[in-house]
Amino acid sequence: MKRHQKLLAEADPALDLSGIEDRYYLFAMLTAFANRMQTVGDNVFEEVTWKQWFALLGASVLQPAPSVSQVAGLVGTSHQNMKQLLLRLQSAGLVSLEKDKHDLRRTLVKLTPAAEAFELKYHESSGLFMDCLFEGISTEALAAARQVIHQLDENLKAIAKEIARQEDSA
Repeated sequence: MKRHQKLLAEADPALDLSGIEDRYYLFAMLTAFANRMQTVGDNVFEEVTWKQWFALLGASVLQPAPSVSQVAGLVGTSHQNMKQLLLRLQSAGLVSLEKDKHDLRRTLVKLTPAAEAFELKYHESSGLFMDCLFEGISTEALAAARQVIHQLDENLKAIAKEIARQEDSA
C-alpha cells in the first residue's frame, strides 16, 4: 500500500462521534482535516512541502506580482512565516523575490519559468487528487460548505482583531 493510502487508512479509526454537538464536531474535524491534508500533501510533491506548495498557489492566484504580505493574507499566515516559505521556494528556483521599485518596503513575488514547469508536471495528478477528494459531494453541498467556511473565516478574523485590540489596550 502506498504511504499516503496507509496514512489515510490509519487516520480513520472506528470512533463513534455522533454524540458530539455539530459545532464542536466541525471545529475538531476542521483542525484534524488540516493536519491530515498536510500529512498527505507532504507526500504529493517531490520538490516542495505542502505548506510551500500552498504559498506557491497563493502567489500564483495573485499574479502578476503580489507582495509577500498579500500572499500571506490570502494563505492565512504571518508575513514572517510567508517570507520563510517564499525564501525556500526561491532557493528551489520557483519564485523570485524582488523589491518593489515604487515602494522599497515591499517585496514582490514573481513566478519563474520553473514554477510553470512545476505546474505542468503536477497538473494531471492535481486534478485527479481534487476529483478524488471531492468525490460524492454534490454542487449544492459544496456551495453550502463554502458559505460555512467563509463565515467561520470572517468570525475568526473578527476574534483575532478583538484579541489584538485587547492586547494593544493592556
